[in-house]
Amino acid sequence: MNKLEELKKIYEGTTIPKELSQVVQSALRENFDDDPFVPLKTEIFENKGKTRMNENKKNKKLHRTIASTAAALIIVTGIFSVGIHTNEAFADSVSNVPILGNLVRVLIGEQMDEGDSVVHVEMTLPKVEGLSDKTTEDRINKEIHDKMTAIVEESKQRAIEDKEAFVETGGKEEDFMQREVIVNYEVKNISDNVLSFIIRKTETSASAYFEQFYYNIDLITNKDVTLKDCLGSDYKSIADEQIKAEIAERSKDPDNIYWDGSDGIAGFNTISDQQNFYINETGNPVIVFNKYEIAPGYMGIQEFEIQK
Repeated sequence: MNKLEELKKIYEGTTIPKELSQVVQSALRENFDDDPFVPLKTEIFENKGKTRMNENKKNKKLHRTIASTAAALIIVTGIFSVGIHTNEAFADSVSNVPILGNLVRVLIGEQMDEGDSVVHVEMTLPKVEGLSDKTTEDRINKEIHDKMTAIVEESKQRAIEDKEAFVETGGKEEDFMQREVIVNYEVKNISDNVLSFIIRKTETSASAYFEQFYYNIDLITNKDVTLKDCLGSDYKSIADEQIKAEIAERSKDPDNIYWDGSDGIAGFNTISDQQNFYINETGNPVIVFNKYEIAPGYMGIQEFEIQK
């Protein structure tokens, strides 16, 4: 008998308490017989005002149901746990069964919250865990730490120099506007195949300055994902065509202005070889342009989803 057959035999030989079905069914009837469950996503599009009330009501019922059925589920968990700890052959078999699903996670890593009258820094960095290649994982985490720490130190030093210049030109120390530096991150996509996230730095004094750093990782090969990987060898022409079409569409709104050369500032022509992008939840690359890159500053950061 091979290991999988032995595992199957042990599983099929596990006795499930007769009471389990009754407990689960009773909990479901108690909480939902008077108000059948309706998927909340459907209601969100139908009636926003109604959704908030129903969502609270459904959530309360869902919480009660989870609490009521948790004990029943523990019975099954307990049986499975006993099988693992008391059957050596079973444990040996499990150790060789491949784990299904993606175990990659992005956790809160290094944090900083410090400041004085010159500059205040609030930093939260991500930490990647679960890559199949530990060397790649360590490299990414070290790169994040080194890069963002250096950038924050540069911001702090710049704030000190700005205050010194402010005082030297007649300003009072107490009138100097404290610099604020905030660093955080946002996960854009985490699936079986890809991990994509952004680290964002905002530096604020009289005005705000933004920087974003992009990480797109192929979880199969543990390599950085490129636009060519996403769109193929013609990735530039594919992206350029869709971006130009979208700019033309957005420009129909008189409040939207994109540089086109008429003011002496060249507009969008083509994406660069080091173009910033992230991968969204649908798996499409989203090309990102910083403020002032293709439009006036008031337009903010510009994003364009590229359909494959």
